Amino acid sequence: MRAIPFRVKIALVSVIVSGTVLASFGLTLLYFAYRQKEQSVDAELRVLASRRPGWLGNRGNYQRLDEAIGVVFGETQQKRIILLVKDVAGTVLYVSPTWPSEIDPAKLDCALSDPVAGSASTNDASPALGPPGKGRGRGGPGRGFGPGRGGPPPVFTKIPRFQTVKAGDTEWRLGMFGTRDTTLVVGLDYTAMRAELNSMRNVFFGALPVALFLIGFGGWLVAGSALRPLKNIAETAERITARGLDQRIPPAKDAPEIDRLIQILNRMMDRLQASFQQAIRFSADVSHELKTPLAIMQGELENALQNTAPGPPHQQLLSNLLEETQRLKTTIRGLLLLAQADAGHIPISPERVDLSEELKGMIEDAQALSEAAQLELETQIEPHAIANADRGLLRTAVLNLIDNAVKYNEPGGKISVNLKVENGLVRLLVGNTGPGIAPTDQPKVFDRFFRADSSRAGQRAGSGLGLSLAREIAVAHGGDVKLLESRSGWTCFELTLPLGSD
Repeated sequence: MRAIPFRVKIALVSVIVSGTVLASFGLTLLYFAYRQKEQSVDAELRVLASRRPGWLGNRGNYQRLDEAIGVVFGETQQKRIILLVKDVAGTVLYVSPTWPSEIDPAKLDCALSDPVAGSASTNDASPALGPPGKGRGRGGPGRGFGPGRGGPPPVFTKIPRFQTVKAGDTEWRLGMFGTRDTTLVVGLDYTAMRAELNSMRNVFFGALPVALFLIGFGGWLVAGSALRPLKNIAETAERITARGLDQRIPPAKDAPEIDRLIQILNRMMDRLQASFQQAIRFSADVSHELKTPLAIMQGELENALQNTAPGPPHQQLLSNLLEETQRLKTTIRGLLLLAQADAGHIPISPERVDLSEELKGMIEDAQALSEAAQLELETQIEPHAIANADRGLLRTAVLNLIDNAVKYNEPGGKISVNLKVENGLVRLLVGNTGPGIAPTDQPKVFDRFFRADSSRAGQRAGSGLGLSLAREIAVAHGGDVKLLESRSGWTCFELTLPLGSD
């Protein structure tokens, strides 16, 4: 499973955390908004119930309550208010004309509880307004909900109860208030208020995804800004090679924690560069210093071999020593070239080289090697394959590939050398039969001093520098060497160089 990028994780965490906070805060606000709206409606119901006329205690005509509502609040508001009066036995005493037909007054549960002894009086919540009046005063019958004649208004002795019921498309908030003998039900049209609350809810849930998107986008931008120094570290690290150890990561002054990491990495790269340069100088110096004694040894052995009296033991000994000296000299020269490649400056003297003609001369050496190993050599050389290259270095690279094909072959096997020009490149393919290179070894074939299983190399195992040296020479000329394929029975390497002008 592919890992989620850290920047995406930051954005997701921002969305989840902020979304949880916003949703919790918004839902809490909506809950309290609903509760506050219900409480305000309930308070209005308490006021309507408390402003009752004196008829409530079986002293008048119930119709006067509706008339009083019309007088005080107007006909428009009168349609928003419904009334119901029931006695203690549940008998309906009065139903207002605007009572919704979907609600059966007889079946409406109006049971109320008595207050617990010692608790606050229900009259505290819905007090009767004003002292007992006489005659048609401000609170008299027909003028409002104040107390009428005949003494003080009755006190509600039951605990009031509120509930919301739905009748068709309309919602009603009912408040039930009771005395010892009578229950008064006052209802208010709750539809508009509920629609207002629902509109607030819809706006919140509609704005929430937009807010989450903006939060996620902001988290993405913030994470990108925070990770920019890490991106610089990664880009600089990608540019660091054996030839680019001088690369350093730019400081991040706006991020002290990351800036400290950058300083540590830069100091580490300083130490690596110094150590690597010391190793390069050591390798180059040793290779250079060994060239002279090896040349002297080779000359002395050649003279001794010429002046030695005929005799197989002595001649064989001197021949073996001379061969090993030449092999050591070749290895030293290869190490020197690799050290120069690591330093980034292989000495190249480019010239116009007809690789087709050069390869024909090399084929003669390859033919001798092939015949000695009982191998069949096949060649296909396209004429006029021109390259701008160092003739000596190019010859070394090609001979290393051919020598590798001879070493890692099998008796009676075959070597194929194919030179052609394609897409502005000179391509040299060198293939050979044999057991092939193990898949685990294929990524290592260009590593220095790497040698595959000795059973593949017969009796002519090399030093492990041939392929790496061939590749460094090709790279120095703007080309490359790579392993095209390796399977049981066939292995093929390809050298490419930019095509030169005639």
